[in-house]
Amino acid sequence: MHANRRLKKDVKSGMFVALLYAVLKSRDQTLTLCSAGQTQPVWMSAKTGAATLVETRGDTFPLGILDEAKYEDTQLKLEPGDKVVFYTDGIVEAMNEKEEIFGFDRLQEVVQVAGAMSSDELLKEILDKVNQFTGGAPQHDDLTAIVVSVIE
Repeated sequence: MHANRRLKKDVKSGMFVALLYAVLKSRDQTLTLCSAGQTQPVWMSAKTGAATLVETRGDTFPLGILDEAKYEDTQLKLEPGDKVVFYTDGIVEAMNEKEEIFGFDRLQEVVQVAGAMSSDELLKEILDKVNQFTGGAPQHDDLTAIVVSVIE
């Protein structure tokens, strides 16, 4: 909340900062998240095989937009084999020549189908699928992703 108030005070009108704060505690295999306007991570559960968007609690407005916002922590208990994919909006907003976007559903499908791939393999698969989808269409944003795998 302090960062939000400070940014609101210091930045020009119309400016903001999108942020996702994440703390991974490997000892107890928990992931604590707080979102301020950033895309929601995709969590692939090894137990269920389902890839879902992580819905964070509290306000999710980017920093610097509202005078007061109530940001809250969201905690996930991870298990061996789980994966969490963090990504920028450039991944889901990547467009092909027909001006269709890659979207959240396609991203979730890529993660879900990945199954037992390593983090490196899944990262490469995500970027390959986005690039195949977009073909030669020029992109207007970065394509950034981080894949975290939980090991025993």
